[in-house]
Amino acid sequence: MRARVLDKILSFFEGPWARLLMFPALAFMGIFILFPLVWSVYLSFTNYRLTGPEAVNYTFVGLKNYLKLFKDSEFLDAIRNSFVFTFLSALVGQTVLGLGLALVARMKEPEGVLGKVLKILKIVTITVVFISWVIPEVVAGYAWISLTETGGFFSTLFMGPAKSFKFEHPMETIIIANIWRGTAFSMILFIAALESIPSYIYEAAEIDGATPWQRFRYVILPLLSGAILVDLILITIWTFGLFTLVYIILGVPFRTMHWTIYVYYKGIDRYNVSLASAASNIMFLIVLALIVSYLVLMRKLRRWG
Repeated sequence: MRARVLDKILSFFEGPWARLLMFPALAFMGIFILFPLVWSVYLSFTNYRLTGPEAVNYTFVGLKNYLKLFKDSEFLDAIRNSFVFTFLSALVGQTVLGLGLALVARMKEPEGVLGKVLKILKIVTITVVFISWVIPEVVAGYAWISLTETGGFFSTLFMGPAKSFKFEHPMETIIIANIWRGTAFSMILFIAALESIPSYIYEAAEIDGATPWQRFRYVILPLLSGAILVDLILITIWTFGLFTLVYIILGVPFRTMHWTIYVYYKGIDRYNVSLASAASNIMFLIVLALIVSYLVLMRKLRRWG
């Protein structure tokens, strides 16, 4: 009797009825993801503003907002700076540093006192990197303000006690802060990927006489191509969409340092929601193009191996 009841319950979760269980998730995605995306595209073709007559009686203006953006030197500077920021802080900084830390984490220490010291240093380094990722983004932002303001550690070390490192080098400040903040994710991802590689592959490469560089070049790197692709896609999306850390450290005066600050400036400070929506849609297409390019590069990387 119990078996029949259990079979009936399980049969409910199979076949056409199972599709009903997808409805809450699909409804959630439609309300909080699809609808805002469609609404943003719609507003970008209007003259809608948060205040004034256009807040109530807004009209269709076609590509006017998009044409206006490409004539705006601040927007073009924001795009260029966002590319530089993403390339240096995410692709070069987080990915390369995260992969290096993951390789160091899996290295075998030599015997003796030196091996114990290196093991302790490795544990301390990985712990510090992981803690930087756990700290809330707001706290991290204010911590970097204290380091880069006048009299802060970075300012005193590189600029002197009377100057501010943040105001003299705003791009370098957010690049270093983002590398410090996000490297842990790449490191954890690559450690998990390295652990999934069978040990006999390393042993076979050593028996064949491969050098450490050859093992990395022909064995490890191609096998990590999937993890590298996931890391590049995620950190590119996160870095292009980064707002809190950049806004807390730099604020609206540095609105061309990152496109999210520019969008905030146009949409909130200047109430021009339609123009901000157009800027967001342009950056969405740029990020989508980057993701497609990553997919192509990863195919070549697998063949390269």
